[in-house]
Amino acid sequence: MKYARARQARFWIVLALILGLLLYILFIVPVPYYIVKPGSAMKVASMIRVDGPEPKEKGTFLMTTVSMGKGNLFGMMASKVNPRYELLPKEKVLPDKEDPEIYQRRQEKVMQLSQDDAVIAAFRELGRPVQVNYAGVRVFRVLKGFPAADVLQQGDLIKKVDGKTVTRSEDLIAYLNGKDVGEGVRLQIQRKGKLQQKTLKLGNLATAKGKKQPGVGIEPITERTVKTDPHVRIEADDIGGPSAGLMFALEIIKQLKKTDLAHGYRIAGTGTITPTGKVGQIGGVEHKVMAADREDADFFFVPADTRPGDSNEQKAKQRAKEIGTDMKVVPVKTLTDALTFLEKLPLKKNADHRGSALTVSHPLAYN
Repeated sequence: MKYARARQARFWIVLALILGLLLYILFIVPVPYYIVKPGSAMKVASMIRVDGPEPKEKGTFLMTTVSMGKGNLFGMMASKVNPRYELLPKEKVLPDKEDPEIYQRRQEKVMQLSQDDAVIAAFRELGRPVQVNYAGVRVFRVLKGFPAADVLQQGDLIKKVDGKTVTRSEDLIAYLNGKDVGEGVRLQIQRKGKLQQKTLKLGNLATAKGKKQPGVGIEPITERTVKTDPHVRIEADDIGGPSAGLMFALEIIKQLKKTDLAHGYRIAGTGTITPTGKVGQIGGVEHKVMAADREDADFFFVPADTRPGDSNEQKAKQRAKEIGTDMKVVPVKTLTDALTFLEKLPLKKNADHRGSALTVSHPLAYN
């Protein structure tokens, strides 16, 4: 009797160990991939406040996000049979073995820049004054193995290059692209409040063999402040990335005009925005379509495919077809295109007031 009980006990112990090992292999053992899946479709009005009376609204603008986490064996298997899951090689998400925390901080900084772009685009679209003050080019990250690694530091503010004032990262990149690899440049930087002069030679940033792309080896970000009247406040918590720009701009315009710009509809979307109102391509659009459909959106704004290599419009329409949604995918090239579409919408009957709770996917979330 005691022997039988001992055998039974050993059986359950062995079974528990096997199950524990299996669970460990499936969910804990890391793989060189990230798992991407639909995130949230969140009410933009809860993130933006334009000073003044709040507009009466029945319709809703929704920004969409993608949820991304470290991969495991279970996720890899799930991605083979479930379109909600997508595998991304780790090196595509974190180049040069970048730390995930640095990646998240970079995404949050890019989100802040996209918020400024949305404010500028919205005010300019309505012909309202907006003041933009440029301070220079901030060194967000110094790349290992390039000339800047021994000269510049994260946080340095580049004010001039070869005596010429640079106010935007685009200006710095354009100037350096006109130089030759190996050519020297002089930088005036501000570090801890003090101006310093630095000299370095340009390296080759190109990754393809035989190609040349002169640069110093930094990740530059434009340092600027934006002032408007009325004042606009945007609070997006820990969500990162630039692709909420279009939806931010639409919400700002709605609050500035004090009208129900959405005409009672639930309108989701994605797309970067430039200060001039151009809508740009983004990542993970298939997952954002699914997130919007899950929140019963009526329409989904997507960046139009206008250049070779663009695919947002095609992928969004394909995913909408695959899931059989009634939501209409609307491609737009500019902020003006989106507004023109909205202006032609008839008022929706029986519009509701539903909103989506603001949630943040963990550990990495981007829009």
